[in-house]
Amino acid sequence: MKKLLVTLLSVVMLLCSGVMLAACDSKPVIGVLQFGAHPSLNNCYDGFIQGLEEGGIDLAAYNVKHEDSNFDSATGVAQANGLVSRKAKLILAIATPSAVAAYAAANGTLPVVFCAVSDPAAAGFVKGQTTNLTGSSDLYDFAAQLELIKAFLPQASKVGVLYTESESNSIAQLAALKAAAAGTGLTIIDRGINNANEIPSVTDALINEGVDCLTNLTDNTVVGALQTILAKTDLAGIPIFGSEIEQVKGGCLASVSIDYIDLGRLTGLMAAKILKGEKTADQLDYLYIEDYFNCYSAQKLDELGLTLPDAYAADILDVDAQA
Repeated sequence: MKKLLVTLLSVVMLLCSGVMLAACDSKPVIGVLQFGAHPSLNNCYDGFIQGLEEGGIDLAAYNVKHEDSNFDSATGVAQANGLVSRKAKLILAIATPSAVAAYAAANGTLPVVFCAVSDPAAAGFVKGQTTNLTGSSDLYDFAAQLELIKAFLPQASKVGVLYTESESNSIAQLAALKAAAAGTGLTIIDRGINNANEIPSVTDALINEGVDCLTNLTDNTVVGALQTILAKTDLAGIPIFGSEIEQVKGGCLASVSIDYIDLGRLTGLMAAKILKGEKTADQLDYLYIEDYFNCYSAQKLDELGLTLPDAYAADILDVDAQA
């Protein structure tokens, strides 16, 4: 009798699960393709959800399918094709590799809204030459970052940079960083990687090169391995300047940053207009962030034996005081 009751209960649970799954599958899909999980990209996703709700989208009426590619482009391509096969109403693509994969898979058949693509043109996204595509950029202020580095490290001359050779955004950012460094007295020492497994040895190479510090691009593979890099630079007493606030919270010294939650929120508002039929993706211009702020870690400053520059004392956020 007990076995019969257990069997009946199992059948009921399976039926209920099937009904719930069917109900979920019957809802229109909002696809989210995220290149990998690190704080800034996670903040983009959280902000996107906020923006959709703020824009009047009832998320209970949708199946939000969130895919994480774990920093693997081939995985992202397969996930993008899967979202297109499910006839998603819209795909949010977080970071450049995801945006490239989503746009190629959609082929103009459904709207793709990208978020945190630093240089849309470098990714092949030129307004007027694309179909059913829009989004937001996290284009970095390299001149301000180099000014920050010089203030914290007045004697610095060599700035190390890690970048992923297969990320078009990273290549474009590296060129912009080198251009911004011209005439500053800072030399950019760059080392490329093909995958995250190369990061430890390439970090060692930069340290052996005698760099005074490292500065990060918004390179997802590199940022995703930040703790691996910090383990080596901390041991060598070399500071890292992050490309946004979450990296400073994670162990970098300082950064000129944007708010990635707000970036995601503004992107979500764009997507809401598309889902509600108020605008098409092609009618919405790309969004470029203009509000930057300075931040640093007082704890890391103390660990490195440095002092806060007077020029930034009144205009910089201490992330440790916010914890």
